[in-house]
Amino acid sequence: MILNRIATAIKSRDWAAVAIEFVVVVLGIFVALQAEDWNQERSDRRLEQVYLSRLIDETKANLETLRQYEQIYQQKVRFIFALPDMRLEDAVGRDPGAFMRELDNSSWVAIPDLRSESYEELESSGRLALLRDAALRSAIASNLNDYRSTRPVFDQPIGHYRRQLYETLPGRLFYDLRVGNGVTDAAAIIDAVAAFRSGPGFAAAANAEIAYGSDVLYWVREFIRRSEQILARLKAAE
Repeated sequence: MILNRIATAIKSRDWAAVAIEFVVVVLGIFVALQAEDWNQERSDRRLEQVYLSRLIDETKANLETLRQYEQIYQQKVRFIFALPDMRLEDAVGRDPGAFMRELDNSSWVAIPDLRSESYEELESSGRLALLRDAALRSAIASNLNDYRSTRPVFDQPIGHYRRQLYETLPGRLFYDLRVGNGVTDAAAIIDAVAAFRSGPGFAAAANAEIAYGSDVLYWVREFIRRSEQILARLKAAE
C-alpha cells in the first residue's frame, strides 16, 4: 500500500508526499529493528540471570569442597608433624579406629575437580558475552585455567611417605579399617607404627610429605580466596 502511494506521488510529481512516505518507511523499519533489539536484550538478560544463578550455585559448591580439603590437609600436616614424637600408647589407646583413620588420612594425595559446567556451556556455545561484566568473565576463566594446570601437579606426592606407610603397616589393618568390622587391635597398630617411624627413610619421607601437604594447603587456600571474590562479583551482577 505504501509503495502504491509512493508510485502515485511520483507520477503526480508530488515530491513532498514522496518524502513523507519515504520517512514513514524508514521510521517503520527503524522501529521494527529497535523492537527486535529490545526483545533480544530482554531475552539475553533473562538468560544471563539463569547463568548467574547457576554459576553462584556451582561456586558455592566448589567453595564447600575446597574448604573440606583445606581441613583434610591441615589435619594431614599437623598429624605428620606430631607423629615422630607421638606417645603411641596414649594416641592409639584412646580409639584405635580413630587413630588409624588419622594415619590413613595422613597419606592423602590429590585435590578435587571443580564444577564448571555452566561456564563451559557458555564458552562452547559462544555466549560468554551474556555475562556483561568482562572482569567477572576474566576472573572465572583465570581461576579455572590456573586450577586445571595446578591440579595434576598435586595428583602425585613428592616423597615416599604413602608407599612406606603401606609397605610397613599390615594390610589387615587397612582392610579392617575400610571394609571390615573396624580396627580394634591397638597393640598391632602400635607395633606397626613404631616400625614405620623407626624405618631409615621415615624422616625424609615425612619431611617431603609435609612439604607436599603445605604446598597443596597453600593453593587450596588461594583458590578459596579467588572463589570467594568470584562469588561476590556474581552476587553483585545478579
